[in-house]
Amino acid sequence: MTDAATKPRGREQVRTAVLTATSALVAERGPDGFSVRDIAARAGVNHALVHRHFGTKADVLEQMLAADAEVVVAAVVESGLPTSGGATPDVVAELLDLLAERPSYWRTLVHAVLDSPEAALPGTASTTELFSGLWDGDDPDRAVATSAAGASVLGWLIFGQFMSEATGADPADVRRAVAEQVSGLLSP
Repeated sequence: MTDAATKPRGREQVRTAVLTATSALVAERGPDGFSVRDIAARAGVNHALVHRHFGTKADVLEQMLAADAEVVVAAVVESGLPTSGGATPDVVAELLDLLAERPSYWRTLVHAVLDSPEAALPGTASTTELFSGLWDGDDPDRAVATSAAGASVLGWLIFGQFMSEATGADPADVRRAVAEQVSGLLSP
């Protein structure tokens, strides 16, 4: 909670505080582990303001996903890492590290797609915009390879640590293997 002197004021401050609070709550509890009142309390605003500026909790999560997707895509673009065919395993490994910096985004994305499969329809939700921005999807012959590469990356982001611990594999070795696999899939 914030004190009166630092309470968010105005539309943009409230929106930023709510999205930041939502991201933190997702990271701590998962997307189903909190309410709009919890978001409001963490953001230091009245819960009615959350409804006024966003609508439902699902709307807050969707907008958090969209904002996080923009940040991830911007970070990838700013990094200068190539994201289409021909990326070496070293470049893909750097990309994996960059993507891994937003764990709450990936966790929320998985829940959003599992809870609302229609969220995965191209152009219908912010959840699909990230992937269309990361890999060039203009060539229809590359759709399968791009999908397989994306599934490998998502699998590593969500389950990589768990699988490494469960099998006793070195996480760095798993990351390297995923990078080689993705590089191979994206090679022309």
